[in-house]
Amino acid sequence: MSTNLIVEGILAIFTLLGAVMFLVTRRRLSAEIVKTKRHEDELARKVYEKEVLREISERTGYSLDPVKIIEIISGSVGNLLPYSTVSYMFAGHGDAITFSCRVNEPVAKAFIRDVKVRMLASFSRILEKPLVEADVDDAVFGVILDEKAADKVRSFFNIPIIIAKKPIGVINVATAGDAVVYGIDNAEVFYSIARQAGEAVFKLHEVLETEKAKLLRAVESLADGILMVDTNYQLVLVNKKLTEILGTIAEPTLFDIVNALSGKFDLRGKMENAVKTEMPTVAEEIAIRDKAFQILVSRVLDRDNKKTLGIVVLFHDITDSKSIEKLRREFTAMMVHELRSPITSIKATIEMVQDDLAKMNTEELRRNLALVDSTSAAMLEVVNDLLDVAKLEAGKFDVVCDKSKVAEPIAERVEAVRAMAQKKNLKLTCTVEDNLPDGYFDKIRIKQVLNNLLSNAMKFTDRGEISVTVKKEMVGGLPVDILVSVKDTGIGIEPDQINGLFSKFKQLRAGRNNAGLKSSGLGLFIAKGIVSAWGGKIWGESQGTGMGTTFHFTIPIAKDDKPQAEEDVQPVVGQPSAVSRPTVSINKVAQA
Repeated sequence: MSTNLIVEGILAIFTLLGAVMFLVTRRRLSAEIVKTKRHEDELARKVYEKEVLREISERTGYSLDPVKIIEIISGSVGNLLPYSTVSYMFAGHGDAITFSCRVNEPVAKAFIRDVKVRMLASFSRILEKPLVEADVDDAVFGVILDEKAADKVRSFFNIPIIIAKKPIGVINVATAGDAVVYGIDNAEVFYSIARQAGEAVFKLHEVLETEKAKLLRAVESLADGILMVDTNYQLVLVNKKLTEILGTIAEPTLFDIVNALSGKFDLRGKMENAVKTEMPTVAEEIAIRDKAFQILVSRVLDRDNKKTLGIVVLFHDITDSKSIEKLRREFTAMMVHELRSPITSIKATIEMVQDDLAKMNTEELRRNLALVDSTSAAMLEVVNDLLDVAKLEAGKFDVVCDKSKVAEPIAERVEAVRAMAQKKNLKLTCTVEDNLPDGYFDKIRIKQVLNNLLSNAMKFTDRGEISVTVKKEMVGGLPVDILVSVKDTGIGIEPDQINGLFSKFKQLRAGRNNAGLKSSGLGLFIAKGIVSAWGGKIWGESQGTGMGTTFHFTIPIAKDDKPQAEEDVQPVVGQPSAVSRPTVSINKVAQA
Protein backbone atom coordinates (compact mmCIF):
# COMPACT_ATOMS: atom_id res chain seq x y z
CA MET A 1 0.00 0.00 0.00
CA SER A 2 2.81 2.47 0.86
CA THR A 3 4.52 1.70 -2.44
CA ASN A 4 1.33 2.63 -4.34
CA LEU A 5 1.14 5.95 -2.51
CA ILE A 6 4.75 6.74 -3.43
CA VAL A 7 4.12 5.89 -7.07
CA GLU A 8 0.97 8.02 -7.16
CA GLY A 9 2.89 10.88 -5.56
CA ILE A 10 5.61 10.69 -8.21
CA LEU A 11 2.99 10.79 -10.95
CA ALA A 12 1.26 13.82 -9.41
CA ILE A 13 4.55 15.73 -9.12
CA PHE A 14 5.50 15.23 -12.77
CA THR A 15 1.99 16.07 -13.95
CA LEU A 16 2.21 19.32 -11.97
CA LEU A 17 5.64 20.05 -13.50
CA GLY A 18 4.18 19.71 -16.98
CA ALA A 19 1.33 22.09 -16.16
CA VAL A 20 3.72 24.67 -14.69
CA MET A 21 5.95 24.63 -17.79
CA PHE A 22 2.93 24.96 -20.05
CA LEU A 23 1.85 28.09 -18.14
CA VAL A 24 5.39 29.55 -18.29
CA THR A 25 5.55 29.01 -22.07
CA ARG A 26 2.07 30.47 -22.62
CA ARG A 27 2.85 33.55 -20.52
CA ARG A 28 6.03 34.28 -22.50
CA LEU A 29 4.24 33.84 -25.83
CA SER A 30 1.36 36.07 -24.66
CA ALA A 31 3.86 38.80 -23.78
CA GLU A 32 5.32 38.64 -27.29
CA ILE A 33 1.85 38.88 -28.86
CA VAL A 34 1.08 41.93 -26.68
CA LYS A 35 4.36 43.46 -27.79
CA THR A 36 3.43 43.00 -31.46
CA LYS A 37 -0.01 44.58 -30.81
CA ARG A 38 1.62 47.59 -29.12
CA HIS A 39 3.88 48.04 -32.15
CA GLU A 40 0.87 48.11 -34.49
CA ASP A 41 -0.97 50.63 -32.25
CA GLU A 42 2.11 52.87 -32.18
CA LEU A 43 2.33 52.78 -35.97
CA ALA A 44 -1.33 53.84 -36.28
CA ARG A 45 -0.76 56.76 -33.88
CA LYS A 46 2.23 57.93 -35.92
CA VAL A 47 0.21 57.92 -39.13
CA TYR A 48 -2.56 59.98 -37.51
CA GLU A 49 0.03 62.39 -36.07
CA LYS A 50 1.56 62.97 -39.51
CA GLU A 51 -1.89 63.62 -41.02
CA VAL A 52 -2.74 66.24 -38.39
CA LEU A 53 0.64 67.94 -38.62
CA ARG A 54 0.26 68.07 -42.40
CA GLU A 55 -3.08 69.85 -42.00
CA ILE A 56 -1.61 72.31 -39.45
CA SER A 57 1.30 73.05 -41.77
CA GLU A 58 -0.98 73.66 -44.76
CA ARG A 59 -3.56 75.76 -42.90
CA THR A 60 -1.14 77.97 -40.95
CA GLY A 61 1.30 78.63 -43.80
CA TYR A 62 -0.18 82.11 -44.22
CA SER A 63 -1.51 82.71 -40.71
CA LEU A 64 0.22 83.34 -37.38
CA ASP A 65 -2.98 83.46 -35.32
CA PRO A 66 -2.45 81.34 -32.14
CA VAL A 67 -6.21 80.82 -31.74
CA LYS A 68 -6.34 79.25 -35.18
CA ILE A 69 -3.62 76.81 -34.14
CA ILE A 70 -5.64 75.81 -31.05
CA GLU A 71 -8.78 75.37 -33.15
CA ILE A 72 -6.99 73.14 -35.66
CA ILE A 73 -5.50 70.96 -32.93
CA SER A 74 -8.77 70.59 -31.02
CA GLY A 75 -10.60 69.93 -34.26
CA SER A 76 -8.31 66.98 -35.05
CA VAL A 77 -9.23 64.98 -31.94
CA GLY A 78 -11.75 62.84 -33.79
CA ASN A 79 -8.95 61.40 -35.91
CA LEU A 80 -7.12 60.22 -32.81
CA LEU A 81 -9.59 58.91 -30.25
CA PRO A 82 -13.26 58.86 -29.15
CA TYR A 83 -14.42 61.69 -26.88
CA SER A 84 -17.46 63.37 -25.34
CA THR A 85 -16.12 66.93 -25.40
CA VAL A 86 -13.03 68.72 -26.63
CA SER A 87 -12.44 72.18 -25.16
CA TYR A 88 -9.86 74.91 -25.20
CA MET A 89 -9.20 77.77 -22.80
CA PHE A 90 -7.37 80.79 -24.20
CA ALA A 91 -5.92 83.83 -22.46
CA GLY A 92 -6.78 86.97 -24.44
CA HIS A 93 -5.95 90.58 -23.74
CA GLY A 94 -5.86 91.64 -20.11
CA ASP A 95 -7.57 89.17 -17.76
CA ALA A 96 -10.10 87.90 -20.34
CA ILE A 97 -10.32 84.10 -20.54
CA THR A 98 -12.19 82.35 -23.36
CA PHE A 99 -13.61 78.88 -22.83
CA SER A 100 -14.83 77.04 -25.94
CA CYS A 101 -16.31 73.55 -25.76
CA ARG A 102 -17.30 71.29 -28.65
CA VAL A 103 -19.79 68.61 -27.52
CA ASN A 104 -19.47 65.39 -29.51
CA GLU A 105 -22.08 63.30 -27.67
CA PRO A 106 -24.93 64.21 -25.28
CA VAL A 107 -23.75 65.29 -21.81
CA ALA A 108 -25.27 67.30 -18.98
CA LYS A 109 -24.46 70.91 -18.11
CA ALA A 110 -22.77 69.64 -14.96
CA PHE A 111 -20.32 67.72 -17.18
CA ILE A 112 -19.41 70.93 -19.08
CA ARG A 113 -18.88 72.82 -15.82
CA ASP A 114 -16.73 70.00 -14.42
CA VAL A 115 -14.51 70.22 -17.53
CA LYS A 116 -14.27 74.03 -17.22
CA VAL A 117 -13.32 73.87 -13.53
CA ARG A 118 -10.62 71.30 -14.21
CA MET A 119 -9.19 73.38 -17.07
CA LEU A 120 -9.31 76.57 -15.01
CA ALA A 121 -7.33 74.92 -12.21
CA SER A 122 -4.77 73.58 -14.69
CA PHE A 123 -4.46 76.93 -16.52
CA SER A 124 -4.03 78.74 -13.19
CA ARG A 125 -1.07 76.53 -12.30
CA ILE A 126 0.50 77.04 -15.73
CA LEU A 127 0.12 80.84 -15.59
CA GLU A 128 1.13 80.84 -11.90
CA LYS A 129 -1.74 83.17 -11.01
CA PRO A 130 -5.30 82.62 -9.76
CA LEU A 131 -8.10 82.67 -12.33
CA VAL A 132 -11.73 83.37 -11.43
CA GLU A 133 -14.54 81.41 -13.06
CA ALA A 134 -16.66 84.56 -13.28
CA ASP A 135 -14.13 86.10 -15.68
CA VAL A 136 -14.47 83.25 -18.18
CA ASP A 137 -16.38 83.82 -21.44
CA ASP A 138 -18.18 80.56 -22.36
CA ALA A 139 -19.01 79.19 -25.80
CA VAL A 140 -20.58 75.73 -26.08
CA PHE A 141 -21.59 74.16 -29.40
CA GLY A 142 -22.08 70.76 -30.98
CA VAL A 143 -24.76 68.21 -30.13
CA ILE A 144 -27.65 69.11 -27.84
CA LEU A 145 -27.04 68.81 -24.11
CA ASP A 146 -29.00 66.14 -22.26
CA GLU A 147 -29.58 66.60 -18.52
CA LYS A 148 -30.37 62.88 -18.21
CA ALA A 149 -26.93 61.93 -19.54
CA ALA A 150 -23.97 61.06 -17.35
CA ASP A 151 -22.77 64.14 -15.51
CA LYS A 152 -19.33 62.88 -14.50
CA VAL A 153 -16.02 63.14 -16.29
CA ARG A 154 -14.79 59.54 -16.44
CA SER A 155 -11.45 60.20 -18.14
CA PHE A 156 -9.67 63.31 -19.45
CA PHE A 157 -6.33 64.92 -20.16
CA ASN A 158 -5.16 68.53 -20.47
CA ILE A 159 -2.59 69.63 -23.06
CA PRO A 160 -0.88 73.01 -22.50
CA ILE A 161 -0.34 75.24 -25.56
CA ILE A 162 2.97 77.05 -25.28
CA ILE A 163 4.23 79.48 -27.92
CA ALA A 164 7.63 81.12 -27.66
CA LYS A 165 7.99 79.68 -24.12
CA LYS A 166 4.79 81.47 -23.07
CA PRO A 167 1.64 79.52 -22.09
CA ILE A 168 -1.36 80.83 -23.99
CA GLY A 169 -3.98 78.13 -23.49
CA VAL A 170 -5.03 74.62 -22.55
CA ILE A 171 -6.81 71.97 -24.61
CA ASN A 172 -8.93 69.40 -22.80
CA VAL A 173 -10.27 66.07 -24.10
CA ALA A 174 -12.87 64.40 -21.86
CA THR A 175 -15.25 61.46 -21.98
CA ALA A 176 -18.25 60.35 -19.96
CA GLY A 177 -18.08 56.77 -21.18
CA ASP A 178 -16.84 53.99 -18.91
CA ALA A 179 -15.47 52.05 -21.88
CA VAL A 180 -12.91 54.74 -22.81
CA VAL A 181 -9.88 55.34 -20.60
CA TYR A 182 -7.24 57.71 -21.91
CA GLY A 183 -3.64 56.63 -21.41
CA ILE A 184 -0.24 58.26 -21.57
CA ASP A 185 0.06 57.31 -25.26
CA ASN A 186 -2.99 59.44 -26.15
CA ALA A 187 -1.64 62.44 -24.25
CA GLU A 188 1.87 62.06 -25.71
CA VAL A 189 0.63 62.06 -29.31
CA PHE A 190 -1.56 65.09 -28.66
CA TYR A 191 1.17 66.89 -26.75
CA SER A 192 3.61 66.24 -29.60
CA ILE A 193 1.17 67.81 -32.06
CA ALA A 194 0.56 70.81 -29.79
CA ARG A 195 4.27 71.36 -29.14
CA GLN A 196 5.26 71.22 -32.77
CA ALA A 197 2.37 73.49 -33.77
CA GLY A 198 3.30 76.01 -31.08
CA GLU A 199 6.88 76.14 -32.27
CA ALA A 200 5.72 76.70 -35.84
CA VAL A 201 3.45 79.69 -35.10
CA PHE A 202 6.23 82.32 -35.04
CA LYS A 203 8.34 80.89 -37.83
CA LEU A 204 8.55 82.54 -41.19
CA HIS A 205 6.78 81.08 -44.19
CA GLU A 206 10.09 79.79 -45.57
CA VAL A 207 10.67 77.85 -42.35
CA LEU A 208 7.19 76.34 -42.64
CA GLU A 209 7.97 75.26 -46.18
CA THR A 210 11.14 73.61 -44.87
CA GLU A 211 9.11 71.77 -42.23
CA LYS A 212 6.76 70.59 -44.95
CA ALA A 213 9.72 69.17 -46.85
CA LYS A 214 10.90 67.38 -43.72
CA LEU A 215 7.46 65.87 -43.22
CA LEU A 216 7.39 64.60 -46.79
CA ARG A 217 10.83 63.04 -46.30
CA ALA A 218 9.57 61.36 -43.12
CA VAL A 219 6.63 59.89 -45.04
CA GLU A 220 9.05 58.82 -47.75
CA SER A 221 11.20 56.99 -45.19
CA LEU A 222 8.30 55.07 -43.60
CA ALA A 223 8.85 51.32 -43.46
CA ASP A 224 5.28 50.83 -44.73
CA GLY A 225 3.87 51.92 -48.06
CA ILE A 226 1.58 54.94 -48.07
CA LEU A 227 -0.44 56.85 -50.65
CA MET A 228 -2.84 59.78 -50.47
CA VAL A 229 -5.47 61.04 -52.92
CA ASP A 230 -7.67 64.13 -52.90
CA THR A 231 -11.48 64.13 -53.10
CA ASN A 232 -11.30 63.80 -56.90
CA TYR A 233 -9.15 60.67 -56.50
CA GLN A 234 -6.12 62.43 -57.91
CA LEU A 235 -2.87 61.06 -56.54
CA VAL A 236 -1.28 63.49 -54.07
CA LEU A 237 1.44 61.38 -52.48
CA VAL A 238 3.14 58.00 -52.99
CA ASN A 239 6.22 57.03 -51.01
CA LYS A 240 9.10 54.98 -52.38
CA LYS A 241 8.27 52.00 -50.19
CA LEU A 242 4.89 51.54 -51.88
CA THR A 243 6.47 51.46 -55.34
CA GLU A 244 8.83 48.75 -54.05
CA ILE A 245 5.92 46.76 -52.58
CA LEU A 246 3.86 46.88 -55.76
CA GLY A 247 6.76 46.73 -58.21
CA THR A 248 5.54 49.81 -60.09
CA ILE A 249 7.49 52.63 -61.71
CA ALA A 250 9.11 55.34 -59.59
CA GLU A 251 6.28 57.87 -60.11
CA PRO A 252 3.14 55.79 -60.66
CA THR A 253 -0.34 57.05 -61.42
CA LEU A 254 -3.37 55.89 -59.44
CA PHE A 255 -4.23 53.68 -62.43
CA ASP A 256 -0.81 51.97 -62.16
CA ILE A 257 -1.43 51.24 -58.49
CA VAL A 258 -4.99 49.98 -59.05
CA ASN A 259 -3.74 47.77 -61.88
CA ALA A 260 -0.95 46.33 -59.68
CA LEU A 261 -3.58 45.37 -57.09
CA SER A 262 -6.03 43.96 -59.63
CA GLY A 263 -7.68 40.77 -58.40
CA LYS A 264 -6.20 41.21 -54.92
CA PHE A 265 -7.62 44.42 -53.51
CA ASP A 266 -10.37 46.77 -54.75
CA LEU A 267 -8.55 50.01 -53.94
CA ARG A 268 -11.07 52.38 -55.53
CA GLY A 269 -14.00 50.56 -53.93
CA LYS A 270 -12.39 50.61 -50.48
CA MET A 271 -11.64 54.35 -50.74
CA GLU A 272 -15.23 55.11 -51.76
CA ASN A 273 -16.50 52.94 -48.90
CA ALA A 274 -14.29 54.81 -46.40
CA VAL A 275 -15.85 58.10 -47.55
CA LYS A 276 -19.43 56.78 -47.39
CA THR A 277 -19.15 55.03 -44.02
CA GLU A 278 -16.91 57.75 -42.53
CA MET A 279 -14.95 54.98 -40.85
CA PRO A 280 -11.43 53.63 -41.48
CA THR A 281 -11.37 50.35 -43.38
CA VAL A 282 -8.83 47.67 -42.48
CA ALA A 283 -8.50 44.90 -45.07
CA GLU A 284 -7.86 41.32 -44.15
CA GLU A 285 -4.55 39.73 -45.05
CA ILE A 286 -3.55 40.53 -48.65
CA ALA A 287 -0.77 38.67 -50.48
CA ILE A 288 1.40 40.92 -52.66
CA ARG A 289 4.50 39.51 -54.33
CA ASP A 290 5.05 36.71 -51.79
CA LYS A 291 4.50 39.01 -48.81
CA ALA A 292 1.51 39.53 -46.52
CA PHE A 293 0.01 42.98 -45.92
CA GLN A 294 -2.78 44.65 -44.02
CA ILE A 295 -4.19 47.72 -45.77
CA LEU A 296 -5.68 50.64 -43.83
CA VAL A 297 -7.91 53.08 -45.74
CA SER A 298 -8.89 56.24 -43.88
CA ARG A 299 -10.30 59.70 -44.62
CA VAL A 300 -8.30 62.90 -44.06
CA LEU A 301 -10.68 65.47 -42.56
CA ASP A 302 -10.66 69.23 -42.14
CA ARG A 303 -10.31 70.92 -38.77
CA ASP A 304 -14.03 70.61 -38.01
CA ASN A 305 -14.07 66.89 -38.86
CA LYS A 306 -16.84 67.59 -41.36
CA LYS A 307 -15.27 67.95 -44.78
CA THR A 308 -13.20 65.20 -46.37
CA LEU A 309 -9.94 66.58 -47.74
CA GLY A 310 -8.63 63.31 -49.07
CA ILE A 311 -8.00 59.63 -48.41
CA VAL A 312 -4.85 58.00 -47.06
CA VAL A 313 -4.01 54.32 -47.65
CA LEU A 314 -1.38 52.52 -45.57
CA PHE A 315 0.17 49.20 -46.61
CA HIS A 316 1.48 47.50 -43.44
CA ASP A 317 3.82 44.53 -43.94
CA ILE A 318 2.84 41.69 -41.57
CA THR A 319 5.06 39.02 -43.16
CA ASP A 320 7.53 38.95 -40.26
CA SER A 321 4.74 38.94 -37.68
CA LYS A 322 3.14 35.94 -39.37
CA SER A 323 6.51 34.15 -39.52
CA ILE A 324 7.14 34.79 -35.83
CA GLU A 325 3.65 33.57 -34.94
CA LYS A 326 4.23 30.39 -36.96
CA LEU A 327 7.55 29.82 -35.17
CA ARG A 328 5.87 30.37 -31.81
CA ARG A 329 3.24 27.77 -32.61
CA GLU A 330 5.85 25.29 -33.79
CA PHE A 331 7.99 25.96 -30.70
CA THR A 332 5.02 25.47 -28.37
CA ALA A 333 4.02 22.23 -30.10
CA MET A 334 7.60 21.00 -29.91
CA MET A 335 7.90 21.76 -26.19
CA VAL A 336 4.54 20.12 -25.46
CA HIS A 337 5.78 17.02 -27.27
CA GLU A 338 9.11 17.07 -25.44
CA LEU A 339 7.28 17.14 -22.09
CA ARG A 340 4.37 14.88 -22.99
CA SER A 341 6.52 11.98 -24.21
CA PRO A 342 8.43 11.42 -20.93
CA ILE A 343 5.29 12.03 -18.85
CA THR A 344 3.45 9.41 -20.90
CA SER A 345 6.33 6.97 -20.46
CA ILE A 346 6.47 7.57 -16.71
CA LYS A 347 2.70 7.17 -16.39
CA ALA A 348 2.70 3.91 -18.37
CA THR A 349 5.56 2.49 -16.29
CA ILE A 350 3.89 3.42 -13.03
CA GLU A 351 0.57 1.90 -14.12
CA MET A 352 2.37 -1.30 -15.07
CA VAL A 353 4.09 -1.40 -11.68
CA GLN A 354 0.77 -0.81 -9.93
CA ASP A 355 -0.92 -3.61 -11.86
CA ASP A 356 1.89 -6.16 -11.52
CA LEU A 357 3.53 -5.12 -8.26
CA ALA A 358 2.60 -8.36 -6.49
CA LYS A 359 4.14 -10.44 -9.30
CA MET A 360 7.37 -8.40 -9.66
CA ASN A 361 10.59 -9.44 -8.05
CA THR A 362 13.11 -6.94 -6.72
CA GLU A 363 15.14 -6.83 -9.95
CA GLU A 364 12.11 -6.11 -12.14
CA LEU A 365 10.98 -3.36 -9.79
CA ARG A 366 14.48 -1.88 -9.81
CA ARG A 367 14.54 -1.84 -13.63
CA ASN A 368 11.18 -0.08 -13.85
CA LEU A 369 12.16 2.51 -11.25
CA ALA A 370 15.43 3.08 -13.14
CA LEU A 371 13.38 3.69 -16.30
CA VAL A 372 11.23 6.24 -14.44
CA ASP A 373 14.40 7.89 -13.13
CA SER A 374 16.07 8.20 -16.55
CA THR A 375 12.88 9.42 -18.21
CA SER A 376 12.25 12.02 -15.52
CA ALA A 377 15.86 13.18 -15.88
CA ALA A 378 15.27 13.77 -19.62
CA MET A 379 12.12 15.76 -18.85
CA LEU A 380 13.92 17.73 -16.15
CA GLU A 381 16.60 18.66 -18.70
CA VAL A 382 13.94 20.17 -20.97
CA VAL A 383 12.37 21.98 -18.00
CA ASN A 384 15.75 23.39 -16.93
CA ASP A 385 16.41 24.59 -20.48
CA LEU A 386 13.05 26.39 -20.54
CA LEU A 387 13.76 28.02 -17.18
CA ASP A 388 17.22 29.14 -18.34
CA VAL A 389 15.73 30.66 -21.49
CA ALA A 390 13.15 32.52 -19.39
CA LYS A 391 15.92 33.85 -17.11
CA LEU A 392 18.00 34.95 -20.10
CA GLU A 393 15.11 36.90 -21.57
CA ALA A 394 14.21 38.43 -18.19
CA GLY A 395 17.81 39.52 -17.53
CA LYS A 396 18.01 37.37 -14.40
CA PHE A 397 20.50 34.76 -15.58
CA ASP A 398 23.47 34.94 -13.20
CA VAL A 399 26.93 34.43 -14.66
CA VAL A 400 29.72 34.61 -12.05
CA CYS A 401 32.95 35.50 -13.84
CA ASP A 402 36.36 34.94 -12.23
CA LYS A 403 40.01 34.47 -13.13
CA SER A 404 40.64 30.74 -13.30
CA LYS A 405 42.43 27.84 -15.04
CA VAL A 406 40.60 26.70 -18.15
CA ALA A 407 41.92 23.15 -18.45
CA GLU A 408 40.45 21.81 -15.20
CA PRO A 409 36.67 22.24 -15.82
CA ILE A 410 37.09 21.19 -19.47
CA ALA A 411 38.95 18.00 -18.59
CA GLU A 412 36.39 17.22 -15.89
CA ARG A 413 33.48 17.55 -18.32
CA VAL A 414 35.21 15.44 -20.98
CA GLU A 415 35.81 12.62 -18.48
CA ALA A 416 32.17 12.79 -17.40
CA VAL A 417 30.99 11.82 -20.89
CA ARG A 418 33.74 9.29 -21.68
CA ALA A 419 31.60 6.33 -20.64
CA MET A 420 28.85 7.49 -23.01
CA ALA A 421 31.39 7.72 -25.86
CA GLN A 422 32.66 4.21 -25.15
CA LYS A 423 29.12 2.89 -25.18
CA LYS A 424 28.75 4.21 -28.77
CA ASN A 425 32.28 3.04 -29.71
CA LEU A 426 33.40 6.62 -30.31
CA LYS A 427 36.94 7.81 -29.79
CA LEU A 428 37.03 10.80 -27.41
CA THR A 429 40.15 12.96 -27.11
CA CYS A 430 40.99 16.17 -25.28
CA THR A 431 44.08 18.20 -26.20
CA VAL A 432 45.06 21.21 -24.11
CA GLU A 433 47.90 23.47 -25.20
CA ASP A 434 50.72 23.89 -22.69
CA ASN A 435 51.21 27.10 -20.74
CA LEU A 436 47.69 28.39 -21.27
CA PRO A 437 47.05 31.72 -19.53
CA ASP A 438 44.22 32.01 -17.02
CA GLY A 439 40.79 32.75 -18.45
CA TYR A 440 37.99 35.04 -17.30
CA PHE A 441 34.78 32.97 -17.20
CA ASP A 442 32.16 31.21 -15.06
CA LYS A 443 33.61 27.90 -13.85
CA ILE A 444 30.15 26.35 -13.40
CA ARG A 445 28.49 27.65 -16.55
CA ILE A 446 31.40 26.57 -18.78
CA LYS A 447 30.50 22.97 -17.92
CA GLN A 448 26.93 23.68 -19.07
CA VAL A 449 28.26 24.99 -22.40
CA LEU A 450 30.57 21.99 -22.87
CA ASN A 451 27.87 19.56 -21.83
CA ASN A 452 25.60 20.88 -24.57
CA LEU A 453 28.29 20.75 -27.26
CA LEU A 454 29.49 17.29 -26.26
CA SER A 455 26.01 15.80 -25.91
CA ASN A 456 25.08 17.13 -29.36
CA ALA A 457 28.28 15.65 -30.79
CA MET A 458 27.46 12.28 -29.19
CA LYS A 459 23.88 12.39 -30.39
CA PHE A 460 24.70 13.11 -34.03
CA THR A 461 27.85 10.95 -34.41
CA ASP A 462 27.44 7.21 -34.96
CA ARG A 463 31.06 6.38 -35.76
CA GLY A 464 34.44 8.04 -35.74
CA GLU A 465 35.64 10.39 -33.04
CA ILE A 466 34.95 13.51 -31.06
CA SER A 467 37.86 15.77 -30.24
CA VAL A 468 38.10 18.68 -27.83
CA THR A 469 40.98 21.12 -28.26
CA VAL A 470 41.93 24.11 -26.12
CA LYS A 471 44.52 26.61 -27.33
CA LYS A 472 45.39 30.28 -27.49
CA GLU A 473 43.76 32.30 -30.27
CA MET A 474 46.49 34.40 -31.85
CA VAL A 475 46.12 37.72 -33.68
CA GLY A 476 49.24 39.42 -35.02
CA GLY A 477 51.43 37.00 -33.10
CA LEU A 478 49.79 37.86 -29.78
CA PRO A 479 47.26 35.82 -27.76
CA VAL A 480 43.86 37.55 -27.57
CA ASP A 481 41.56 34.76 -26.34
CA ILE A 482 41.44 31.12 -25.35
CA LEU A 483 39.76 29.08 -28.10
CA VAL A 484 37.80 25.92 -27.21
CA SER A 485 36.70 23.67 -30.08
CA VAL A 486 34.48 20.55 -30.12
CA LYS A 487 34.76 18.63 -33.40
CA ASP A 488 32.82 15.52 -34.44
CA THR A 489 32.69 13.25 -37.49
CA GLY A 490 28.90 13.09 -37.46
CA ILE A 491 26.17 13.83 -39.96
CA GLY A 492 27.13 17.49 -40.36
CA ILE A 493 25.06 20.59 -41.09
CA GLU A 494 24.45 22.58 -44.23
CA PRO A 495 26.33 25.92 -43.87
CA ASP A 496 23.19 28.02 -44.40
CA GLN A 497 21.51 26.30 -41.44
CA ILE A 498 24.18 26.94 -38.81
CA ASN A 499 22.85 30.31 -37.61
CA GLY A 500 19.43 28.77 -37.02
CA LEU A 501 20.95 26.49 -34.38
CA PHE A 502 21.41 29.46 -32.06
CA SER A 503 17.75 30.53 -32.22
CA LYS A 504 15.28 29.39 -29.58
CA PHE A 505 12.60 28.93 -32.27
CA LYS A 506 14.36 27.37 -35.24
CA GLN A 507 15.20 23.71 -35.77
CA LEU A 508 17.00 21.99 -38.60
CA ARG A 509 14.52 20.64 -41.09
CA ALA A 510 17.03 18.58 -43.02
CA GLY A 511 20.00 16.38 -42.27
CA ARG A 512 19.42 15.85 -38.59
CA ASN A 513 15.70 15.26 -38.82
CA ASN A 514 16.32 12.92 -41.72
CA ALA A 515 18.44 10.89 -39.37
CA GLY A 516 15.41 10.39 -37.14
CA LEU A 517 16.84 12.66 -34.45
CA LYS A 518 15.41 15.75 -32.88
CA SER A 519 16.58 18.60 -30.69
CA SER A 520 14.81 21.53 -29.05
CA GLY A 521 17.66 23.85 -30.01
CA LEU A 522 17.49 25.57 -26.60
CA GLY A 523 20.90 24.34 -25.50
CA LEU A 524 22.85 26.35 -28.07
CA PHE A 525 20.66 29.42 -27.43
CA ILE A 526 21.56 29.17 -23.74
CA ALA A 527 25.23 28.49 -24.53
CA LYS A 528 25.32 31.65 -26.65
CA GLY A 529 23.95 33.68 -23.73
CA ILE A 530 26.52 32.24 -21.31
CA VAL A 531 29.54 32.74 -23.58
CA SER A 532 28.40 36.24 -24.54
CA ALA A 533 27.99 37.16 -20.88
CA TRP A 534 31.69 36.65 -20.09
CA GLY A 535 32.69 38.53 -23.25
CA GLY A 536 33.27 35.60 -25.58
CA LYS A 537 31.88 34.54 -28.94
CA ILE A 538 30.48 31.24 -30.19
CA TRP A 539 29.97 29.88 -33.72
CA GLY A 540 29.73 26.67 -35.72
CA GLU A 541 31.38 25.34 -38.87
CA SER A 542 30.48 22.50 -41.25
CA GLN A 543 31.18 21.67 -44.87
CA GLY A 544 27.76 20.08 -45.26
CA THR A 545 25.80 16.91 -44.64
CA GLY A 546 28.06 13.96 -43.80
CA MET A 547 31.11 16.19 -43.25
CA GLY A 548 30.98 16.54 -39.47
CA THR A 549 30.60 19.70 -37.40
CA THR A 550 32.89 21.87 -35.30
CA PHE A 551 31.71 24.33 -32.67
CA HIS A 552 34.04 26.97 -31.26
CA PHE A 553 33.74 29.35 -28.34
CA THR A 554 36.23 31.78 -26.84
CA ILE A 555 37.19 32.74 -23.30
CA PRO A 556 38.82 36.12 -22.65
CA ILE A 557 42.33 35.96 -21.24
CA ALA A 558 42.20 37.17 -17.64
CA LYS A 559 44.07 40.29 -16.65
CA ASP A 560 44.79 41.70 -13.24
CA ASP A 561 42.55 44.67 -13.99
CA LYS A 562 40.00 42.66 -16.00
CA PRO A 563 36.78 44.75 -16.10
CA GLN A 564 33.34 43.29 -15.69
CA ALA A 565 31.86 42.30 -19.07
CA GLU A 566 29.73 44.96 -20.70
CA GLU A 567 25.98 44.52 -21.02
CA ASP A 568 23.51 45.12 -23.82
CA VAL A 569 25.94 44.57 -26.70
CA GLN A 570 25.54 42.27 -29.64
CA PRO A 571 27.69 39.18 -30.41
CA VAL A 572 28.27 37.79 -33.86
CA VAL A 573 26.91 34.23 -33.92
CA GLY A 574 27.62 31.78 -36.66
CA GLN A 575 31.01 33.21 -37.63
CA PRO A 576 34.12 34.40 -35.76
CA SER A 577 34.34 38.04 -34.76
CA ALA A 578 37.04 40.29 -33.39
CA VAL A 579 34.59 41.84 -30.94
CA SER A 580 32.34 39.90 -28.58
CA ARG A 581 29.28 41.58 -27.16
CA PRO A 582 26.50 39.95 -25.07
CA THR A 583 23.03 39.88 -26.55
CA VAL A 584 21.11 39.59 -23.31
CA SER A 585 20.91 41.72 -20.23
CA ILE A 586 22.37 39.41 -17.60
CA ASN A 587 23.10 40.08 -13.95
CA LYS A 588 26.82 39.35 -13.84
CA VAL A 589 28.75 39.10 -10.57
CA ALA A 590 32.51 39.58 -10.74
CA GLN A 591 34.41 37.99 -7.88
CA ALA A 592 37.63 39.46 -6.60
